Amino acid sequence: MNACSLFFTIVRDHWARLLPLLRQQLPAAVAVAAISAMTNAFTCRTEARGFMQYRCQDCGEMIRVPFACKSRWCPHCGIARAAEAAERAKSRLLNVRHRHLTFSVPAELRPLLFARRELLSLVAKAAVQTTIQAMGTRCRAFAPLPGVMATVHTYGRNLEWHVHVHVLCTEGGLRDDGVWQPIKLFPATQYRRLWQYWLLKLLRAAVKGDRSATWKIGRLHHIHPTGFIVNVMSRYASGAKAAAYCCRYTGRPPLSERRIVAYDGKQVTLSYTDYRDGQEKTLTLPAVTFLVRVLQHVWPRYQRDVHYHGLYQPARRKWHLRAVIAASHYGDQVRPLPPVSRQERQRQSGAELQCTTCGGRLSIELMKFPRKRPDALDLPGPPGTVLQLLLSM
Repeated sequence: MNACSLFFTIVRDHWARLLPLLRQQLPAAVAVAAISAMTNAFTCRTEARGFMQYRCQDCGEMIRVPFACKSRWCPHCGIARAAEAAERAKSRLLNVRHRHLTFSVPAELRPLLFARRELLSLVAKAAVQTTIQAMGTRCRAFAPLPGVMATVHTYGRNLEWHVHVHVLCTEGGLRDDGVWQPIKLFPATQYRRLWQYWLLKLLRAAVKGDRSATWKIGRLHHIHPTGFIVNVMSRYASGAKAAAYCCRYTGRPPLSERRIVAYDGKQVTLSYTDYRDGQEKTLTLPAVTFLVRVLQHVWPRYQRDVHYHGLYQPARRKWHLRAVIAASHYGDQVRPLPPVSRQERQRQSGAELQCTTCGGRLSIELMKFPRKRPDALDLPGPPGTVLQLLLSM
């Protein structure tokens, strides 16, 4: 199934050389996650992952449907995962104007974040604290609280390690006196200084005891006297439009296959737009170097790249929603859009499962689940033998 993917063709061709390099060049948790992601994607929709067996109630035809891996790295499941991420975000974001900001981490801090991936959550927290504090100064009597969604990205357009945070925030906030305060002013100078303050403060506290890291962090106040880069980006008329844009990047890998323009078995050429001059460029790398550069961006297990704060804080989101509805002139119109279920999306796309012979209704006859994941070392060849648990219906 995945053999049709050019990226996975490259992985299969060079897996024997790639595997030891992943363990040597990447942090242990990232290497494990990368191997697991590739293994899951290669066994996606094969009986090695288990399957659901259906029987047509009209003609008796039997149909087996293998389980999907649900990985963002899979060319099949990645699309569905991105759609689900967008639906989840739409169901959380208020239906009000949003602003998109990008917070960049300076190059001096990137090696530290590469080696210690757990610090990426602090990068998101620093961007959130910057946004909430800056917007709170728009009304000194009652500091407005905005809704903030922060997504951490670790890759640049040429796949280098370039940590930055995409922040979606409401163009306004809820004040303590129950009034909705519109905010349209996002001064870059203020955001740059606050971003530097919060990022260095949180990282310094996290690496306390590491004298080398503490010294490097302390120097950055002098190296960047005007603060760290913050770009105030686009405006979106509603939460749904904001989520649709930003969630294109949360559920998919860092590289679209359309950007792989050439592969000769040894080298890979990819295209990208250089943000410095806006020019379309190409980059040619040895295949193994290319794969390591892509897979360094796999997130370790249990780490999140999307964070919700302010009005979107999960623990108080429902209370905040009621308060915003009461404060808004538009009442219920600010309510987030209800999510569209996977079944509904399948129905709308005509992808509902039907009998291939007569188009009749199918009933579940058997389910088979793997008792353990396939061995990653079996990736280049056919899937290995997998012990399975059968469940008859």
